[in-house]
Amino acid sequence: MSPHEQPDDLGRLLNDAVSDIEPRSGIQAIRSRTSAKETAMTTTRNWIFGAFGAAVATAAVITGVVLAGNSNPFADDDNTNPVDTPSADVTDLPSEDPTDPATSESPTGGAAVPVYYVGETPKGPMLYREFHAGGADRLLDAANAAASGTPDDPDYRSAWPEGTTFESVSFDGVGKDGLIQVTLSDESLHDRPSGMSEREAQLAIEQVIYTLQGVVAARAPVQFRLGDNPIDAVLGVPTSEPLANGPVLDTLAHVNITTPAEGDTVTGDTLEVTGVANANEANVVVELQRYERTDVVDMQPFMAEGWMGNKLFPFSGTLDISSAEPGTYILTASTDDPSGGEEGFGPHTDSKIITIE
Repeated sequence: MSPHEQPDDLGRLLNDAVSDIEPRSGIQAIRSRTSAKETAMTTTRNWIFGAFGAAVATAAVITGVVLAGNSNPFADDDNTNPVDTPSADVTDLPSEDPTDPATSESPTGGAAVPVYYVGETPKGPMLYREFHAGGADRLLDAANAAASGTPDDPDYRSAWPEGTTFESVSFDGVGKDGLIQVTLSDESLHDRPSGMSEREAQLAIEQVIYTLQGVVAARAPVQFRLGDNPIDAVLGVPTSEPLANGPVLDTLAHVNITTPAEGDTVTGDTLEVTGVANANEANVVVELQRYERTDVVDMQPFMAEGWMGNKLFPFSGTLDISSAEPGTYILTASTDDPSGGEEGFGPHTDSKIITIE
């Protein structure tokens, strides 16, 4: 990938999500060692949160993600908000909002599409979002990417049976009043496969719901079909009626990095980081360290734009990479855990392997 210029507006970010895609040298080698991600992350996690309390007191107000004059996509507390788009990470639609212009363009266009995958959190498996290039049929391409595509981040996966594809996807309305219809290729997906848990089956369905709501930029219900008629179950999950998305904080990971993306190459003295989160008192800890080492280049407390309500909120800020030597690094964002893991489930984290030139 060519050096990634940090976007300063929503339009540029959406464009980068599609156009800044080239073979990433060495990325396969990196992925073969992905277990090192967690090892490197945990070496500094304990002291990061100890230092966070003091750091946040001196932190200036962090400028939020530029929304190009649009309201926060996750501004609504109900679960009818549409999902998000590459830059805004707004939060109720996992940081994306159906009202965001980047997500509200025609579903048949060629822009980037949000795709949701399963990843591990302290609360168990939940969904994380990536942006992928869309083809001529953005809806079908996005649904198939969620079901059987390969995530850029090796920490993510699809909950669908291997090789799953859909026959067609359509949207017959405007906003949340429309209906998204997903037609299965065959009836083999009716029952839950042996070895798949109920939670995994539900997350598979949510992958498609959140992904397609993000593409149409609306919290529209999703109807699964076989041929010309609704199908009563998919992976054992009842689907006779159109389905709404599950509650955000029960379905989506509580922190998700939007930029930089996994495998990006960056240059310059600063690294702009954007994402979405729902963290205690809006505190998100972002740090950059050398891959497979404990050298921390920079660690900063970022403030999300909110934290109350069943939604995710955008956060953004910059890290100082002026002293970083060229090489491979791990960028990590974590929700604040004032109890140090003694209460609740512990911090949610998301990480990206990037290259600094």
